[in-house]
Amino acid sequence: MKILLATDGSECSAKAVYSVANRPWPTKSQIRVVSVVQLLTPENQTAASPLSAEYPTSLLEQVWKDARARAEEAVADARRTLSAVGLNVCDCKGTPVGEPRAFILDEAKAWGADLIVLGSHGRHGLDRLLMGSVAESVALHAHCSVEVVRR
Repeated sequence: MKILLATDGSECSAKAVYSVANRPWPTKSQIRVVSVVQLLTPENQTAASPLSAEYPTSLLEQVWKDARARAEEAVADARRTLSAVGLNVCDCKGTPVGEPRAFILDEAKAWGADLIVLGSHGRHGLDRLLMGSVAESVALHAHCSVEVVRR
């Protein structure tokens, strides 16, 4: 069985990691842990007005560096937790940058995942409208089963 575990290092992602770690899986199951770096840009910015015109380059570089570090740490933490219970954790290809929904769906399909596991922040109302739901989008469009772990 191939399990793609998506994490962003949040509390709800940690619950998804523990959910996977604390159950029996068929022998020779493989788990791939991914975390996607997504830099949000303010909605009022336009292509004609790049972020660098509004924010100093050093600040943007620091935000980028921090986002990548958080994603790498989220993957490392998940890998430690899963490996500690004897699960076969596959190597990943670095820390991807992009839109999380699309990357998770594309990666699961390309790898031939049987199951995608991810946490849900449980956003609703205005937060959900503004930020969307990665979990919902993945569940609606995945080629395989999806497990959404709630807080």
